Amino acid sequence: MKKEWNEISVLLAGCGSIGKRHARVLASLGLTDIRACDPNAGQLNSLIREVPVVKPVSSFDEGLADMPDAVFILTPPKLHVPMAIKAIAAGCHVFSEKPISESMEGIDQLKDLVSLSGKKMMVGLCFRYHKGLLRAKRLLDEGYIGRLVSVRALMGEHLPTVRPDYRDLFSSKYSGAFDLMHDIDLAIWFANRPVKDVKAMYGAYSEIGIEAPDIVEILIGFENRCLASVHLDFFQQPRRRQIELIGTSGVITVEFASWDENELAAFNTQNNKWMRIKEETKRDDMFRDEDEEFLKIAAGDKPVACDIYEACKSLEVVLAAQNRL
Repeated sequence: MKKEWNEISVLLAGCGSIGKRHARVLASLGLTDIRACDPNAGQLNSLIREVPVVKPVSSFDEGLADMPDAVFILTPPKLHVPMAIKAIAAGCHVFSEKPISESMEGIDQLKDLVSLSGKKMMVGLCFRYHKGLLRAKRLLDEGYIGRLVSVRALMGEHLPTVRPDYRDLFSSKYSGAFDLMHDIDLAIWFANRPVKDVKAMYGAYSEIGIEAPDIVEILIGFENRCLASVHLDFFQQPRRRQIELIGTSGVITVEFASWDENELAAFNTQNNKWMRIKEETKRDDMFRDEDEEFLKIAAGDKPVACDIYEACKSLEVVLAAQNRL
């Protein structure tokens, strides 16, 4: 019998901070069959204390053997593709956190498996569900600022403040500020045209003392005369996140340094004045909308917007920036 989207059974693979967030959000959406596994028993127990409706599972393989309808892969990036392949092969729909991987290895096999299986796979590009950014995208698509010529994205935060355990994080040792790749994805999403060139400089320039790059500067050239610049860093104080869209007839900016609110400002030459919209948000809002969309996709025939192909666009930019393509 066909299930409604809020009746789906879910396995959470990975119980760190993002696992806890998805568990909390899924429970708030009314799901009652949520299972979770993590090789770190402390992480698993901590998640269950926070979201008691979740049932523990001893391993990923045991979790798949119980035949959940969908699997959320919330592990380090190098595990995303092999775990997704196992989950699809086991007959599950898959949600994977970003980035889809740290390399292109296994991506083609995963694409083929998803296509042949008829199962759905979605990647967590959560900022595409942010209220302010969605409003900016609608204005852009409606032609409010004419043809888009330039995207400027800035994201910086002080990692030691955000995560006091930062020296032990995967990103501190490997990906560094590239871990903030949501802003690369946003530049690609807004530009909405193929990438033709990538140039970058990066390194450990601050005093926070991590092995991986703590600052990244990327230039992305798109087809049809559009350029993006993306700044990412792990040492900036205070935290800032900004998007600027510069068109032939105006400008749109979105600023949301705080998770609790965002401010959109838009100017076009026809009105010759600024429009400003400030609204409250909650960090879980975009995750709730994202997770609900995935559940509805898994329960029905709705197409996947944030699919493997979309997720690979930002990964390919990162790999090109690192000269790894």
